[in-house]
Amino acid sequence: MTNTLFTRRRWLALGSTLPFAGSLTWPLAARAQAVPGVSDAAVLIGRSAGLTGSLAARMKPATEAMEAYIASVNAAGGVHGRRVRLITVDDGNDPARAAANTRRLVDEERVFVMFANSGTPQTVAAMKVLAERNVPLIGTTSGADSVQAHHPLLFHYKASYGQELARIVAHLRTIGIGRIALVYSPDPTGEEGRALAEAALKAQGIQPLAVSSTKAEDAARLLAGFAATPPQAVVLTALAGPGAAFYKQLVQLPAPPQVFTWSVAGVEAIHKEVGERIRGLVVSQVFPSPQSQVSRVATEYRQLMQANKLPDGGYPGMEGYVSARILVEGLKRAGRELTRERLMEALRSLRGFDLGSGDLVTFGPNDHVGRSFVELTMVGANGKFVR
Repeated sequence: MTNTLFTRRRWLALGSTLPFAGSLTWPLAARAQAVPGVSDAAVLIGRSAGLTGSLAARMKPATEAMEAYIASVNAAGGVHGRRVRLITVDDGNDPARAAANTRRLVDEERVFVMFANSGTPQTVAAMKVLAERNVPLIGTTSGADSVQAHHPLLFHYKASYGQELARIVAHLRTIGIGRIALVYSPDPTGEEGRALAEAALKAQGIQPLAVSSTKAEDAARLLAGFAATPPQAVVLTALAGPGAAFYKQLVQLPAPPQVFTWSVAGVEAIHKEVGERIRGLVVSQVFPSPQSQVSRVATEYRQLMQANKLPDGGYPGMEGYVSARILVEGLKRAGRELTRERLMEALRSLRGFDLGSGDLVTFGPNDHVGRSFVELTMVGANGKFVR
């Protein structure tokens, strides 16, 4: 009896929220409500991200760009007549909170899919929850090769850390630099970066002069050794905090070597520590420059931010914009009869989707890494990127 009453009341409640609750609307309402997070009027997307903590400086502009793009889609009529609603919950860069957020968003908020979670350990924790429930995650800020190993429920929109480091080392080899020191942060992301950098160096036939963590005592020993055996370059695989601390020690040298680092290093944190001494830092990027005058995707991104009176979000903003475009494109191609499997199939069949100026997105049945774009940029004395 209780189950019968609950079911009847639930359907009555659902019907009362529709603009026309007559008999002709019931089949459509029933189909829509059978899929979590999908109603006749909206599709609900969940996201757990580090809005506070060490990733906050990157997550703020990324979130602003995502929300601005989704708002523009909704203003134009949504996707197949549905508004896209994004719920972003702060996990403070904590894997346990990321897992709890994901569980709540899926089980209680009943989101359709998860989207653009942040951080490597946080993504790993969230995926354990999602795998149990067979719910996809469309994108993560993590470029860790371990995370990019094929998973049927996880789709990526950026090149891997391994691809970034391979591009850095290939460039060093091309310009004749072979005396290289490798520095990493003693955390899971930095340790994985160390292994990827060592593999990239080996592939180019280069043996690092020294390998050190960013711990103050380790860095001090490394830098003391530079007097006798100075490297031509340092490859740095560290996150923002430890990377900035090491850089602050490094620039105390009379003639510090040039540093090459990956896209997640946290240039803002380094600039805050060393000011104009950041000049010359080389950073790999996995999205086009948001200030490019020749890239259509960059022009459209800037127009979106200006129209919404938002500040330049830099590369994190560009990442948020691109990720939202890929999500919306998948929803469009999945069609009006939306299911999770239809969305995943739409993404798996995406071939050569041009974000603008040849930045292509291509997935496949066993390839869920949609983009391989990597380029190198340099930081000026003001902490801004120059090409």
